[in-house]
Amino acid sequence: MSFLKAEQPQLFKDHAYKEIKKGIIQHEIDPGSMLNERSLSESLGISRTPLRLALQQLELEGWVQSVPRKGIFVKTINRQDVDDVFQLRKANEVLAIELLIPLLDDETIDKIEKIDKQLYDSKEEPLKFLYCDSAFHLFLAESSQNHRLFKLIQNLTDHFNWYRFTALQAGKSLDEAYNEHHFIIEGLKARNLSQTKEAMLSHLHNIYNTIITKTANLKE
Repeated sequence: MSFLKAEQPQLFKDHAYKEIKKGIIQHEIDPGSMLNERSLSESLGISRTPLRLALQQLELEGWVQSVPRKGIFVKTINRQDVDDVFQLRKANEVLAIELLIPLLDDETIDKIEKIDKQLYDSKEEPLKFLYCDSAFHLFLAESSQNHRLFKLIQNLTDHFNWYRFTALQAGKSLDEAYNEHHFIIEGLKARNLSQTKEAMLSHLHNIYNTIITKTANLKE
């Protein structure tokens, strides 16, 4: 695959990290494939040192695995990982809503509705919809004003997108997912905690079920 090339030396490591992770999430780099440092450094236009730092960060976050005397491999997707991430995401997104509801003001609601409009406009473009959906959830987490919670949900969302990308490629209609956001927004506008939590959990359960049913080769 082709990568964008970094332009500023201080950004080489972060650039490599973002580009490789994006390639993994979008399945341009297949699960289980071996990463060739020479090929990656040439494609990214950087030296081996920042590339290795990026790969170390990716390994810490669970995207790749270093196997002694064999090389660095992209992790495979299995049912246990999907279940683990789903459980964590449920708990943390509910916490974000609990923290957010007392802080909600009209300006925040307006921003949420603007992101919702972007979701509507991207319903025919699965990849764009995926990232707009992420922006919606991450904005809620960020608005909870708990920075550590935001970073955790960001990592969980990236992994969920990796799992979900295959399901989107299978032709799942995005109308249902879009409509689910309306129930979440209605709960937020009403400052109704139980209504919003129920809508969020229903939305996440539907995403999970789509991943499980549409990803035929998911291993236990």
